[in-house]
Amino acid sequence: MRMRQVVLILLLALFLPGACVAAESRISLPLRDGCLSLAQIQEAIGLAPTWDVGIDLRSINDSTLMRGLNSALGDGFNAIVTGQALVIRFDADKLPGDWDQSCDALGRFTDVAAPDAVARQNLRLGMHLPPVVDPHRPLVILVHGLDGDRGCCADLANLLNRSGFQTAYFAYRAERPLDESSALFSREMRLLGERYPSMQIDLVTESMGGLVARKYVEGPEYAGGVDHFIMIAPPNGGSTWTPYAFLLKLTVNTWKWQHDPDWSLAWIVTEGICQSAEDLRPDSKFLTDLNSQPRRSRVRYTIVAGERPVEYRIAAEMLNWSAEIIGGRVGNWWGFQQIKAAAGDESRQLLSEVGDDDGPVSLASTRLSGVSDFSVLPADHVALYESIDGESPAAWPVVRDRLSK
Repeated sequence: MRMRQVVLILLLALFLPGACVAAESRISLPLRDGCLSLAQIQEAIGLAPTWDVGIDLRSINDSTLMRGLNSALGDGFNAIVTGQALVIRFDADKLPGDWDQSCDALGRFTDVAAPDAVARQNLRLGMHLPPVVDPHRPLVILVHGLDGDRGCCADLANLLNRSGFQTAYFAYRAERPLDESSALFSREMRLLGERYPSMQIDLVTESMGGLVARKYVEGPEYAGGVDHFIMIAPPNGGSTWTPYAFLLKLTVNTWKWQHDPDWSLAWIVTEGICQSAEDLRPDSKFLTDLNSQPRRSRVRYTIVAGERPVEYRIAAEMLNWSAEIIGGRVGNWWGFQQIKAAAGDESRQLLSEVGDDDGPVSLASTRLSGVSDFSVLPADHVALYESIDGESPAAWPVVRDRLSK
């Protein structure tokens, strides 16, 4: 579709509903030789006409943009070229009224506009079991956190597998509302229980994944079978880093664009648009409702928290990088030698310091009423569950010890 047609449809979708007082409206814009003037659109939305550009609409009905837009807005908007007119019907009361509804509409549009990309992403979601499941052995299910996927669980999974544990993954759209992600987890756990009714389940969650799993374990849909529930860096009381969620989203998707051959620009929309970050606000309705629930009896809870802010490691890495630039003969010159030494000393100092948070999650936020098995480690948020500089995830010894009991 040509850019002019894109501009037209966007104008229709965004501005026409606000141009009419009545909730339900119908507008018919006459065409001339199959073309519509942008000046007509301006007049329709109450603006003085300034553009006199004709747009060919003869093939727009079958365009991806038109089909996607009509699908996205559902009963709230429909546009079609009939005979010699562009006919738009819309109901302002049925159009998206808040951020979540707008994100849902964008998701439906993307389903139509990029079906292959959405299908590739869907293959990664849900429960991923090992090729052969032994129902007589415990199954350890790993659940990733914000802006993560099953790849974030790979380091722990490899250690678990090498230690003889039977391991599975649960993956979800990590930026969608947490109620939605937890509902998917509940459905997958119910199906797993129906398939293997006597199998013991151990949950090991990373960061926000602990909230997704907790909603199931402590909610009315719990079907039993969970023995250990190990939460690594869980933001049970929320996080103050939620305003930076979009920066994290851009960083993660930039990395995927460079390293994941299946990645698509459409995933930025379909994975959610920072909606889960709203649920991570300390005063969010999701957390208020979740934390009002009691702990599940007969489930053995463990919480692993970090006391080394992640920004310390990032600053230390930057200092080391700066020192490495001063290499060769220059590094031995007076002045440069002292700079390198000072950078190294400061880097080591940063890596040895501890605080009252792991960066995104404070120690206070990880705590949960009724859970006494609480371990605090000198590690940052990511280093708790991922390998950094070849080191095993810091939480691994605790995870291995609890699952062995």
